[in-house]
Amino acid sequence: RVGKEEEKTMKLSAALIVLASAGAASAFAPSRAFAPSRSSMALNAEEILSKQTGQSALDPAVISRYESLTFPEEKILAEYVWVDAVGNTRSKTRTLAASKASSVADLPSWNFDGSSTDQAPGDDSEVILKPQRIFKDPFRPRTDGADNILVMCDTYTPAGEPLP
Repeated sequence: RVGKEEEKTMKLSAALIVLASAGAASAFAPSRAFAPSRSSMALNAEEILSKQTGQSALDPAVISRYESLTFPEEKILAEYVWVDAVGNTRSKTRTLAASKASSVADLPSWNFDGSSTDQAPGDDSEVILKPQRIFKDPFRPRTDGADNILVMCDTYTPAGEPLP
């Protein structure tokens, strides 16, 4: 039998493997993208986008416009990443002061509605995300010297009990 600490380490390792091997689009795609074939981790981002949104190609002028926007000074994007109840990778992004990205202890906890990820019943569905590790975000590089971050999280009930 696997202990809670070992299980937590395994989930974090699985999330990192997905992020490293599948690329940004497939790692953060909704769970439906992985349902047809879990054996193929090397999914093509264009294929995922076309299945999920019907848009496999975006207008380069639009992309260029948004990529050229400057980040506010002293702000970074923190992508909170966790593993849901069935083993899929989930995430959501928040803007933080760059000073909060220096250590896990400085990062705020965050919450979400766990009924959408099968991690909580609909009548009491708040789930708390508690940061565990920080990594430089390779999917959203910056040229201003600051780094956006990936925040690997564990999930808890509001009472502080860990969720599977």
